[in-house]
Amino acid sequence: MFPALTFRRRKASTVLIRRLFLPAALFLIVIILVYLRPVPRGIGCPGFLEIIDDFPRRVLVLYQGDPVKILKTAMPLLEWGSFEGDTSNLPASRIILDAIASVAGVRFHSPAVILQSQIPCLAAVTIPEATTGQLKEDIPGFVLPLETTTVLSEECLVGIYNTHTGETYSRTDGVERLDGKRGGVVTAAIALQEVLEGKHGIKVVRSDRIHDANYNTSYLESEKTLRAMLAEHPGLKVVLDIHRDSGKTREQSLVQIDGQAVAPILFVVGSDARRPFPNWRQNYNFALLLSERINQRYPGLSLGVRVKDGLYNQFLHPRAVLVEIGTTENSTEEAVRSAQLLADVLAEILAEILAGEATVPEEPED
Repeated sequence: MFPALTFRRRKASTVLIRRLFLPAALFLIVIILVYLRPVPRGIGCPGFLEIIDDFPRRVLVLYQGDPVKILKTAMPLLEWGSFEGDTSNLPASRIILDAIASVAGVRFHSPAVILQSQIPCLAAVTIPEATTGQLKEDIPGFVLPLETTTVLSEECLVGIYNTHTGETYSRTDGVERLDGKRGGVVTAAIALQEVLEGKHGIKVVRSDRIHDANYNTSYLESEKTLRAMLAEHPGLKVVLDIHRDSGKTREQSLVQIDGQAVAPILFVVGSDARRPFPNWRQNYNFALLLSERINQRYPGLSLGVRVKDGLYNQFLHPRAVLVEIGTTENSTEEAVRSAQLLADVLAEILAEILAGEATVPEEPED
């Protein structure tokens, strides 16, 4: 007789083999039918053969609508990190990963880095970045203002930048972020600038510097840009940080304005919930004014003002607002249309500010 331990091991192995036999046999049958085709096409069950032939296409259809799903299936490491939101709400796994990455000098949370580690030849490829002129030509919805004799204001009145420069629109680019590059939010910022300057004569200073090459330090980098902007142009009346939202459905990402589909606009303001920020309500009141005026002129375009815990560089200016134009489910064209509508309303409010006539709406009751 076998010793008890040996007997149990042999018995367990036999059970395991029996359990694996049927799946393995089915797998081999599928491989034989797909690649070796031992049965003539006219013999057997045509419906079954059609299902086998159509199997690869069904897999592609399942995944092609969500490229991120393909990446996360092939590289589970991507599931460790979130590509959206403020760094103050990172999960424990992401914090540990970032700590390891800092020591090793590798950005694990970057899809491009992970891809290059799995496919080394990608590291040797440099994709040229689109210039401002190319962005204008490539986006169908980007309408340049007509040439006018409008005289620009003597000083810059509006500052525009993008903390998360790589944020983009999946309906146009197929992905939610262009890591280390300028995404669709930069195109929306360009559209905002063009209308303010070309149509309303309001001089704008805009930075398209990439701030999110390392996503965790995005706001630290954009703070440097904003400080330099304010030092060079102390007369700025409004500062806008252009983003796009996420986590919305396609239906939640569309608003009909004058018969055209446009992206909704959401204003985000930081508060003193975590850190001292005594003047945050100045930004909040200005965001309320913007939202109210937008909906008066274009009902439903603004989703209102969301107060969050971060600072978002808004402590540097009393009218600094984070503007989310559209969501990941929009196209760049839809975001551009919204930016152009926002520019018209902003120009109207700026005229009142300069004339000392701007009124702040009452804060909603809690």
